[in-house]
Amino acid sequence: MTTSVIDLGDVSYSPDEPEVYPDGSREFDRTRLGRLVKAAVAVLAALVLGGSGLPGPPVLRQVWSMPYSQVESMTIGAGTLYVRRNEGGRTDLTAYELATGAFRWTRDTGESQAWSGVTVQAGVLLLPGDEKTIEITTDDGGMIGYSYAGLTIAVDPATGRTLWQRPGSHYGEAMADTLLMYERTAAGRLTWIRLVRVRDGSTVWERRAPEKTDTVLVQMDGGVPARVVTGTEEGDLTVLRYDDGTQVFAGSVPWRPMSYTTGAGSNLGSVTGRLVLIDNGLDVNTDRGRVTVYRTDDLTPLWSRDTNGWANVQDCGPLVCLSTMAGGLEAVDPETGTKRWAMDGQYAAEVGGGERLLVSGSDDRPKETLVDAATGEVIGSGGSGGVLYQDAERGSVTLLRDLDVSRSAVNRIDTTTGRSITLGGMGGGIRRFCVGEQDRIVCTTDDRLVVTAVG
Repeated sequence: MTTSVIDLGDVSYSPDEPEVYPDGSREFDRTRLGRLVKAAVAVLAALVLGGSGLPGPPVLRQVWSMPYSQVESMTIGAGTLYVRRNEGGRTDLTAYELATGAFRWTRDTGESQAWSGVTVQAGVLLLPGDEKTIEITTDDGGMIGYSYAGLTIAVDPATGRTLWQRPGSHYGEAMADTLLMYERTAAGRLTWIRLVRVRDGSTVWERRAPEKTDTVLVQMDGGVPARVVTGTEEGDLTVLRYDDGTQVFAGSVPWRPMSYTTGAGSNLGSVTGRLVLIDNGLDVNTDRGRVTVYRTDDLTPLWSRDTNGWANVQDCGPLVCLSTMAGGLEAVDPETGTKRWAMDGQYAAEVGGGERLLVSGSDDRPKETLVDAATGEVIGSGGSGGVLYQDAERGSVTLLRDLDVSRSAVNRIDTTTGRSITLGGMGGGIRRFCVGEQDRIVCTTDDRLVVTAVG
């Protein structure tokens, strides 16, 4: 197995250079310094080491790989890599040790498509089955279809053994040791909603969904699931207690049905214990949007804000962040909508338990900036690139930034200080998808899956 060393270079854009490098040196003017000492370093290496000196081990190194195609899917969790692939007319799920690539187990998953992924939640592997397809007529008379799981299978990640299976799909992430599940009709309407225990699939509560329901979400409060909210295409909402399914409130909000041609219309979301209605594409010839925030228990409107561009709304520690694809991020009070601070950026990731935010810039080469969530004060300017994974115990975030079509640089940001180091670079072709966990980066190319060790 070989390791490629690439020239990260890119010295014409100094703001992307980190403040600290793996050798502990600080950033002064590395470009100028390199020109001054390059020849001297070469001479000293030859004289002092007698030509036998070897470079130290790379910070990034490829540890294993396997063939992979773009019709397959993969996910990682708890030190294991799971790959779904079609073999001889069936779909198999295979588990490998993430660190070494050692085979663990494989199982037949039936006729479901390999690209339909699996998730690891609350110590259980959740596998979709009994694939269903809904066909929808678009505004211009065309037809589109989307698939969903008619069955959820819970698997022991250590052995591949089935723990339980139940009809229906599941909502996003497991909440502690419970999972919200729902069943649909062939037209996409929800019929049953139930809360089950992740380990054994036993029912906590279940109830029929309100008539014409096609949307469901879990509203969090202080990091804890508090409400289940269902909605119809007419804007009728029903609020249930998460723990026992008891109805808290039912009412309506102004609603614009989603256009499957343009994407314009209403979307339901939740932030800091409140419901959010996002209306995008309000005008035919503009990208104007509107954000309205409601109190969850009685749907009382709290505040509303128009945006120049399609809006995104998210939790930002104690505040709520509004942003648009055009750029510009504004943090507001969740109860009143009063502006607290603003900066250039499109998205923010909570770090440090929500006390700090890592804000991504809005240009073609987004810079990651660490800020205080409550005040917006800049703590440090880290490297650039997309977030691969966050290590809460270490207090760091690992970023991947494309240098060109076949090379990428990997940075790590300290989520307390905002300082960053460059860990190294990865070559080897065009990366289609990358994820990371436990100092391992997994990337897929057109025909390979490659696992790289960090450190």
